[in-house]
Amino acid sequence: MSSLIDAEQAPPERRDRMIASFNRSYVAYEATYRGCTPAAELAISRYITEGAKLSREIATRYGN
Repeated sequence: MSSLIDAEQAPPERRDRMIASFNRSYVAYEATYRGCTPAAELAISRYITEGAKLSREIATRYGN
């Protein structure tokens, strides 16, 4: 996440909001999945798949 935030080169206010949002999400996820259960592994797999798809779409739409 640090690499993504650094790459964004956002103004301090936006950077702080991104960090706070990430931290809230991290804590919520951690509270939901206390251990590496099959449900947690499925959720992680789905997040990875969705993130990869979004990355490709963003690169296609906004890339050079």
